[in-house]
Amino acid sequence: MNNKKLIFSVFTLCILIILGFLRWDNLESSADLHYKYDRWAGQKWVEFYPPLAASSNSMEFPLIYIDEIHPNDINKYLGKQALSGELVNKWIERTKLTDGYVGLLLLNILMVIYSFFKSQRTYNHKDSNPR
Repeated sequence: MNNKKLIFSVFTLCILIILGFLRWDNLESSADLHYKYDRWAGQKWVEFYPPLAASSNSMEFPLIYIDEIHPNDINKYLGKQALSGELVNKWIERTKLTDGYVGLLLLNILMVIYSFFKSQRTYNHKDSNPR
């Protein structure tokens, strides 16, 4: 019975890891803009790398009602979306999906560890009491 739990836990862990790798679809990019698609949320995002920036930090935000943006329009776009509240809603949705995924992943990892040690204990207990 414990081996079945361990096999099931390892199987679901593999599925979760694969789903994590398949979450983002990289789209077209330019020197300053990198577009990607969040398959889980069905939302297109853009990473903006400011030219002549002192650091390599990027600014990331969802594209709402548009498919691409020009670097000169970013401040106007962000101001408009921030005032409407949609920008925050998209971030909250993304955060909930990410937190749920990480929670499931950690829970599954703990289940794999627990099942492994439980099966080892059962195996060693059977081995030490020969019939």
